Order: sequence, then structure tokens, then C-alpha cells
Amino acid sequence: MNSNLTLEEVVLINNLLYCENLGGPKGTFLHPSQELRTIGDYVKGVLRNVDLIEDETEYSTGVTGAEYKEILRAIKANDHLKEIIIQQVHYESEGAGGGRSAFLVDPAYNEAIIAFKGTQSDAEWIDNVSGLYKVPTEFQENALNWFKSLELDGFDIITVTGHSKGGNKSKFITIMDDRVNNCFSFDGQGFSDEFIRQYSAEIVKNRDKILNIIAESDFVNILLNDVGKKQFYLGTNFGRLGFAENHCANAILFFDDNGDVSLWKAKGQDKKMSDLDKMLNSFIRTSRMNTKENVAKMLGNVIVSAKSKDTDGIFGIFSDDKYKESAAKLVAFILKYKYEKPEMVDSVKAILSQNGFNVSMVGVVDFITNHEFLIKLIGKNPKSMIRLLQINHAPDNVIAFLSKHPELFDFIVLVSRKMHMLTRMNMDGDDLDPENDVITIGKKRTYYISKRRVTAYLGYLAVSAGVAFVVFEFFGSR
Repeated sequence: MNSNLTLEEVVLINNLLYCENLGGPKGTFLHPSQELRTIGDYVKGVLRNVDLIEDETEYSTGVTGAEYKEILRAIKANDHLKEIIIQQVHYESEGAGGGRSAFLVDPAYNEAIIAFKGTQSDAEWIDNVSGLYKVPTEFQENALNWFKSLELDGFDIITVTGHSKGGNKSKFITIMDDRVNNCFSFDGQGFSDEFIRQYSAEIVKNRDKILNIIAESDFVNILLNDVGKKQFYLGTNFGRLGFAENHCANAILFFDDNGDVSLWKAKGQDKKMSDLDKMLNSFIRTSRMNTKENVAKMLGNVIVSAKSKDTDGIFGIFSDDKYKESAAKLVAFILKYKYEKPEMVDSVKAILSQNGFNVSMVGVVDFITNHEFLIKLIGKNPKSMIRLLQINHAPDNVIAFLSKHPELFDFIVLVSRKMHMLTRMNMDGDDLDPENDVITIGKKRTYYISKRRVTAYLGYLAVSAGVAFVVFEFFGSR
């Protein structure tokens, strides 16, 4: 990697993309009025109206005015960042999700920096998980098309970066366009098994250009298979928004008394997020291809509700005819999964609790693990269900919770049925490696097979051949 940006500068640029209406309309960084100005010009203009920035107001998700002041003052003290030119600001149409991005130019090193903002709308959240069944997704292609429209031939270095969905877009562009020299993906999600298989050659060719900058407890980076090197960092935001702050763009920025900014490396990923990462990969691999679209839409709507702490919205998904089948499959999978990985349910509870959600429902569905056949006999009778819970000394808060949500009885019975039907589970939750896990069959990249499966199959053949030889020798000598 040959970018002249430090990692602190990369993270500060990604924070600028979220600046909106700081001290007034001119305080929006991604606005056409900023084109051909420098980052220093923008920061100077905002700080001129610093008294209009309210310390306690959130100007983007999880980032207050007081925190933006720290960010802007750190940039003001950085002579390198201040001279970077805002060459072009780009908005996708509302029909294309409304994604936003910027083409920046570092004149000191003749470096082009293309930066993508994170998820701009609910439509982009849905597109995030549509990667389960679409290769590539619509909004990934939109980002690549805009990137290709830029005049980049005269630059010595081309760098792409982005936070969250912007990080995924930057990785996608790096994989698909060999001109990119550096990619800094900040808490960006990964790609489906199908994507890894289809573009294995491109990934192997370009993944060394990718550095994933990850908050140790981030919950977006864990989606699907990541590519490139990973480096985890300590997070600072664990207060006002609880667990959700782990994904804020300023989560890994530390400021000292002088206003200087630093990043602090973590020992690794938060175990809860690692557990969830492997469980989700296992669930997705257990799902049949023809049902992955429904699974993706269900997960997308759960995320949209979760990010706004809409507990009722999540429960509404469980009872919605469009999503309850997929939601029941997910819950049934988690409860079956816990037989092999018992710590998973505790991790899910901890994540939900830290995110401000009522975890009583987890206790209810967890109860099914030991009583699914009784529940199947009782059916959808709420009184019988509650009586069964009482007989088995279920916690009072679980009984009270279920009494308030009678619409969930159908869902509970459905989960019980899905658990009984779930006989095939893929427990391999590790990220797919395009070099070591994928073999291309034939000249066309149409059929793929896991190297791990090939190794296992060859081992099986070797053992079978050995057994056959022993049997032949034994009976042949008689």
C-alpha cells in the first residue's frame, strides 16, 4: 500500500462525510457548494460559526456537536489534510438509495482519494443484506459506475475508502478495478459465498490492497465474508447510545488534552461479535439458495428496526406473513446451534441487552429447546402456553412479556416446528477464503467446489480404498 494518508487521517476523512448542518447549511461537507474548496476551507468556515454548534445535539448517528468540534479542531491542526481538495461531490438518486460520496485530490502527492459515506437510507440497509442473493448488488454497481466515470489517469496513486456501506463499496471497487492502489475499509461488511466464488481470481489479485479498519465490537463488519487484512481498534463510544455506538464513525478516535487524535490497536475482535459472525455465516450456509432472498429481506428489516431501537417493529417482523418463516428459521437455527456452541445464546442476549432491547423473548424461545413437543401438542393456545411456562417455573418477566404479545404465539409454535424439521446444519462459520477454499472447475468460472470438501472427500476415498483392499486381501487369500 502506497497511500500518503495516515490511518488517523483516513478515519477523520470518513467522519467528515457525515458532517451535516454544523452551524448552518454551509456546515454540510458532502454538498456541491464545497467543490473545488479545500478541506481546510470547509473546516475554517464551520469553525467560524462554532458557537452555533450545540454540544449535546446529535448531528449524525451517535456523534454530538461537542465531538464534531474535537474532530474539526484535529483537522485544523493537520496541515496535510487541510490542503486536500474537494474535487467533486456525488449523490445517487433517491431511487438508487441516495448514497453519497466524494472525489478528493491530495496535490502534495498527486493522490486521488475517493471516499464513500455509509448507509444513507433504509433502502441502502436492505441493499446491504441483498448481497446474500445478488452478485453484485445494485448499489455496489452504482458505486463502481461512478468511480469509472472519474478522470483518474493522471494520478500517481488512487485510494478508495469508506465507512460501513461505504467500506463495502470501496472493497468492491478495489476487487473489480485493478487501477486502485489502496483501499481503507472502515467497518464495512463483506461478501456472500457466491460472490467469493464468482470473483475469486479478482479477490486474490487485489486483496493485498485492502486494509479493514475495525472497531473491536463493531456489528456491521461481521456480515458475510470479509476480504483483505484486518486490524481491530479499541472503541470509545459506549455511553449515550449503548452498544449501537460501536459502529459510529468516531468510535475509534481518541483525543488527548492537546486535541491530538490517536487510534489504539486492540488485541482482537470482541468475542461476542466473533461468535455472532460465525453463527450468521453458518445460518446463511444452511439456508437453501432459493430462500436466501427472503432471509435477506427479513434480516434487512430487522436491522432497520434495530438501528432505531424499535422493539415492537422487530416483534412485528416475527408475526408478519412476509417474514415470519425466515425469522422462525433463524431463531430455530440459533437454538439448535447452541447444542454445539452453547455460548452463542449468551452472546446474543448480551448484544441485545447492551443495545437496549428487551431480552425476554429470547428466554421464551430458548424455553422451546426443552419443550418443543409439549408446545406442539398444546398448539397456539395462549392460556395453555402460559400455564406450561408457569409449571416449569419460567421467570415472571418472561410470562409477563408473552402475555402482552399474544401475536407471538403463532411464531413460537412455528419456531418449534422449524426446530423439529432442522436436521441439516452447516457449522462452518469461518469466512470463505477465495484462494484456499475455492477451486474453479473448467475454463469458465461457473462451477465451484470447496477445497476443504475436496480434501475431506479425498480422505474418504483413501479410507474406502484401504478398507476395500483389506477386504479383498482377506477374502482373496481364502
